[in-house]
Amino acid sequence: MNHSFVNTESASGTVIPTLFLPGWGFDGRILQLLKPAPAWIYPDTPLDPETIAQDLLHLLAAKSCKKVRLVGWSMGAMLGLGFSAGHADLIESLVLVSLRNHWPGSEISGIRAEFSQNPESFLKDFYRKCFIGDKQAYRNFCTRLEPLYLRDMKKYRERLLRGLDFLGSFTVPGKLPTIPIRQVHGKQDIIAPLAEMPGLQGADTEIVPNAGHAVFLHKDSFVQHELKKQIIQEKFSRAADSYDSYAKVQTEVARRLAKRLSPMRKKQAIKTILEIGCGTGNFTAMLAAEFPAAKIVAFDFSPEMIAKAGHKLKKNNIEFICAEGEEFLRKGADESFDLVVSNGSLQWFTDHDSLFKNIARILLPGGAFLSSVFGPDSLKKMGLGLKTLFHYPGNVAADAFPDINTLQRCLNAYFAAGTVEQALFEKQYDSVHDLLVHIKKTGTGGWHQNGSPALTPAKLKQLDRWFVETYGSCTVAYQVHFLQAIK
Repeated sequence: MNHSFVNTESASGTVIPTLFLPGWGFDGRILQLLKPAPAWIYPDTPLDPETIAQDLLHLLAAKSCKKVRLVGWSMGAMLGLGFSAGHADLIESLVLVSLRNHWPGSEISGIRAEFSQNPESFLKDFYRKCFIGDKQAYRNFCTRLEPLYLRDMKKYRERLLRGLDFLGSFTVPGKLPTIPIRQVHGKQDIIAPLAEMPGLQGADTEIVPNAGHAVFLHKDSFVQHELKKQIIQEKFSRAADSYDSYAKVQTEVARRLAKRLSPMRKKQAIKTILEIGCGTGNFTAMLAAEFPAAKIVAFDFSPEMIAKAGHKLKKNNIEFICAEGEEFLRKGADESFDLVVSNGSLQWFTDHDSLFKNIARILLPGGAFLSSVFGPDSLKKMGLGLKTLFHYPGNVAADAFPDINTLQRCLNAYFAAGTVEQALFEKQYDSVHDLLVHIKKTGTGGWHQNGSPALTPAKLKQLDRWFVETYGSCTVAYQVHFLQAIK
């Protein structure tokens, strides 16, 4: 093959892998600027437009990979779109990042002349323009990758020239592949200006306001959201064995939510139920007890949690599925369930508007939605202590949870009727360390931005003193919103 690839072992797994095609002048190592770097398959050399399609086919065949999600950036988006149009059977979904509709021949001629005359000077200026909107990513790039790219420039000079020829000849295929397509673009992009992003019929579009050409590196990009999910998933998976012993608050919330099931059963016949984020199956068991004849589909994004739930509840009418929530709901068939439920899970979702839209879509007419959602005021005292004593950046994981206004707005938008009720669950812990143990053992630590200070033993003692002096003990509250709606 003309290209070598990294992370190819993921192509042989049970989860559909992601394949990344970089832009002109770059290779897949650009993903190393992300922390943590996603476990995507990528080429560690610049793309050669003449051979990349053949090499991709060879890679997928060698790894017996039936499908991939393809993420293409800039020239990689162009190549990815062309490859998908010809091999749609191999593509689960397509993400087109910073895709430009067309490069004028005169512009390509000028670029080619500048590159040929002084390659290093041209590339340095080109790289700088690519990172407009993200100064920190550019500084990291200049330190870690730019010297390597400039060193290898002569080795790949002809390949880069072929890439320019491809850019000048590219046109959007007349017939798009019938697969889910998403376009992502930075509003500040000067390499592929937003005005020149093609309007692809049927594609979802995301515009990131303050991002430039390297939009996938931006803090508000879809990649960052995926990395957050990855970290949250890993925390829940590590806590699978200890979750049931430490999830006291979650269990109380589940019981409070379950009390709302009986009136629902008396009002309508519930034959099909979907549970979002079933964890170890505790609320699933309550559902099965209330609706013994109903078919229950319960899913969670943690394989370890699903394994615990499956071992706990071995019933023919319960199907456990390991799946990422937003993707599962997006693909769900219209009008499939009488009841959709979720206990303490929806706060971890990224796009709540799309979440509620899809929940409403898969409900049968007259179907019901019931959920408990942890709110942003959860562990508020802990966040205040961290800010007061250590100038902690941000609060705690709950900072990103949806508030009551967001939840009510989503219910109003997609349901015939819906209510949100708030409750506070207070818990006292022996110490801040004891609180942190409970968070760790339940996997609910969430996502933390880089740079958050470590809580050393000395800092934990300071927090303990602060709690005692301010509140008398280490007592915190969990804010929970109970949602109920009818389609």
